[in-house]
Amino acid sequence: MSRLKGIDISNWSGSIDFKGVKDSGVEIVYIQATEGTFYTDPYLQEFYDGAKEYGLKVGFYHFFNPGSSPTPREQARYFVDAISGMEVDCRLAIDLEQTRGLGKEEVSRQAVEFLREVEEYSHKKVVVYTYTNFAQTELDRESGIGDYPVWIAQYSENPPEYNPIWGNKYAGWQYSDSGYIDGIDANVDLDTFYDEILLEDSSKIHGERKKESNHNTVKYYTVQRGDTLTQIAKKFDTTVKELESINGISNPDQIYVGEVLKIYPSSRPIISRKKSFYRTYVVQKGDTLTYIASRFKTTVDELVKLNDISNENLIYVGEILKIPTIKGVKRTASVSEHMHTLTYVVREGDTLTSIARRFHTTVNEIAKLNNISDSNLIYIGQVLKIETSASSSLERSFSGSYVVKYGDTLSSIANRFHTTVNELVKLNNIANPDLIYVGEVLRI
Repeated sequence: MSRLKGIDISNWSGSIDFKGVKDSGVEIVYIQATEGTFYTDPYLQEFYDGAKEYGLKVGFYHFFNPGSSPTPREQARYFVDAISGMEVDCRLAIDLEQTRGLGKEEVSRQAVEFLREVEEYSHKKVVVYTYTNFAQTELDRESGIGDYPVWIAQYSENPPEYNPIWGNKYAGWQYSDSGYIDGIDANVDLDTFYDEILLEDSSKIHGERKKESNHNTVKYYTVQRGDTLTQIAKKFDTTVKELESINGISNPDQIYVGEVLKIYPSSRPIISRKKSFYRTYVVQKGDTLTYIASRFKTTVDELVKLNDISNENLIYVGEILKIPTIKGVKRTASVSEHMHTLTYVVREGDTLTSIARRFHTTVNEIAKLNNISDSNLIYIGQVLKIETSASSSLERSFSGSYVVKYGDTLSSIANRFHTTVNELVKLNNIANPDLIYVGEVLRI
């Protein structure tokens, strides 16, 4: 069985030099196409054209929103319509990693309904993308979802663990979410694919090719005291209905302080840009873009471009901004591509030397990865990325921290750090395991 080197990308990757990607040995590129029935990735067309220009095999995926609205059938047709007129080489994928409070029987039933509709409507075969822990705990083996092949995510140097749906079989394995590939100036998901992921027929999806999306990159906003959905929708030039649909809100009168909402502003122009690695920052009272730019040694123009800000004088308390760093660090040829990337929060008494020793790396590697100009200047509460080739037992042995990212669930985080949802719930005093937020720092 052939092994194929692959990556999967979305708007987070920014503009890509696909010649560099091709020269790095990548053979398959999976591109995010859609989410729900409200979002088409603004880079979909650009990524497709670039990948095809350099002879890469292309697949598409849809981020699935379980629930009563939009229905699985509506999401399936929205997905296929978005990629109409495009030639596809790989199975069409459902990105299945949310329950939205539904039981595993209903989540599985809806996923199967989506998959069947995609196959019938597109005349193409499909694949399920999910995490190992999600497959172990959130899916029903009696639903028939196991009849479709799986593309499994488990970030480790060891093959994915057994799950009751697919056992130890998989058509693809996403083994890292923080890799480096030539041509991409951002962290990238790394995959190993097998022949089963490929379609026998790589013809175009029926229909006319769509125009560029009018949607922007996703934004995040932390609900403040006194906020209403109406006020938030007005701030970000969107609608209450859109916010409800995107965030799975059943009652628009029930949002709470600290809740992080996803927002896709619909009327601002798309800015084509080259992105670099970035950190995140939550806007505080009294902040201005000038102050934030000065604090993080960047420019107002960079912040405006990276965050698609149409008016640099309008930022809001609670808004989550991406802060550019200088550049990602390319791995040397001697370093295994199955590296562990951890997140660590600096504590009292820490030095870069002690942290490097703990994680079997070097002060220089940590400084480069985090763009630290003075290795003697780190501060309590600073969030560091740590890249290490040490065994996964090291991850389990340290009492570290992890910053929640878009798409994370407690199940996926537990899987990544070889622990359980119950352990994370207890350690972090989480009342509702389905409610975690982008930017939240969890103890691991």
